[in-house]
Amino acid sequence: YSVGIPEGFTYNLVTLCPPYEEIVYADLLEAVANSPVVTDDTVILVEYPIELGCLPHVITRDDGGALIGVRNRKYGRTIIAMYVVNPTGRLDSSAESRPEDFVSL
Repeated sequence: YSVGIPEGFTYNLVTLCPPYEEIVYADLLEAVANSPVVTDDTVILVEYPIELGCLPHVITRDDGGALIGVRNRKYGRTIIAMYVVNPTGRLDSSAESRPEDFVSL
């Protein structure tokens, strides 16, 4: 159960824009990957600094599922990664896995 969110409620879109210097990205990604508020085809956007290098293309969930990276774009010193949770194919082709986007920039 998440604070302030009714039990069983899920989101189609989650955006994460943490303070760059105050977050451990591995912990953040693990928390969102395993959050009860995400479900199949939830889109997750993560903003992170270029100094971090590159986030992983696939983030494994505790339930055996995964967040699959579909975009990783640079805007100045900021990078925005887009993941889809357990993609089912219901989203259009712009949500297809793109491992080539998840290489060091």
